[in-house]
Amino acid sequence: MGHDDLLGRHLLFDDVEVLDFAGPFEVFSTASRVVGTGAPPAFNVFTIAATSTVRARHGLVVVPAYRTGEEPPIDVLVVPGGVVTGALAHRPTIEWIASRAASAQLATSVCTGAFLLAEAGLLDGRPATTHWENRARPERIGRHCRAPGGSG
Repeated sequence: MGHDDLLGRHLLFDDVEVLDFAGPFEVFSTASRVVGTGAPPAFNVFTIAATSTVRARHGLVVVPAYRTGEEPPIDVLVVPGGVVTGALAHRPTIEWIASRAASAQLATSVCTGAFLLAEAGLLDGRPATTHWENRARPERIGRHCRAPGGSG
């Protein structure tokens, strides 16, 4: 696979933390820019959501490039954090994460996005970290996830 084939996708949902999706989005975008003038982009970076608009934390409205189920193939799936309660309760989103992660080369999360990966069954038996406020409740990360330093 050539470096121009990598498709980086960032999942968005209501109450997503802006920095949690914008930071990685910028990292992948900048990586494409610094590859070199005239070179194909290292990553084609897009956002995806179940809805046509997303209201991020503190009211920022974002229009994703694709709706879930309508996106091109995914090589790198980034699941950002935020207030994930609504996304955790939305079975189609969890099923979409599980399905797309299965065919992606890499599925990763930022902060509380780990809860979404766990709910999709992607952290079973794996160590995971999340926001420090949740460190005392590793059981919330996943039924079969190992908390760092624990036997979980």
